[in-house]
Amino acid sequence: MRKYRLSEEQRAFSYQEDGTKKNVLLRQIIAISDFNDVIAGTAGGWIDRETVLAQEGNCWIYDQNAIAFGGAVISGNTRITGTSVLWGEVYATDNVWIDNSEISQGAYISDSVTIHDSLVCGQCRIFGHALINQHSMIVAAQGLTPDHQLLLQIYDRARVSASRIVHQAQIYGDAVIRYAFIEHR
Repeated sequence: MRKYRLSEEQRAFSYQEDGTKKNVLLRQIIAISDFNDVIAGTAGGWIDRETVLAQEGNCWIYDQNAIAFGGAVISGNTRITGTSVLWGEVYATDNVWIDNSEISQGAYISDSVTIHDSLVCGQCRIFGHALINQHSMIVAAQGLTPDHQLLLQIYDRARVSASRIVHQAQIYGDAVIRYAFIEHR
């Protein structure tokens, strides 16, 4: 059963990828049935194609200023709120909550992760009950160590606040990171 449709209205969005300016046309999502806390007729965020937001589950892009495009996939019970931008082969699934954040370039976010007012970019995994907030920057880059396949990961109950985590760092367990710069090379 379908839970939303795309509006006829289009909105252009400009962004930069690898130093090149690009444009994408987005269409707003409109709920066509009641589910979870969304009422039929409610307008949500903007996407470039229906493959971005699953028709199954309770996932939704709540804020009309939030956008997802460029191979992003939102599924499960994921909630996208605030002025969030998801693009570039990003996966957000399960019970993830992304609020006022930019997630890009291959990040995989799952389980019960919360990301608030932060930036996550590059091929990384954030899962478990991790919390990223207070303008943290998570910037993944592979190939900087002898283990070229090692991914930046933040998981378990790790908390990252007002910090920068870069390259192939591993933050896990009950770690609490505040006002820090952590780099793994």
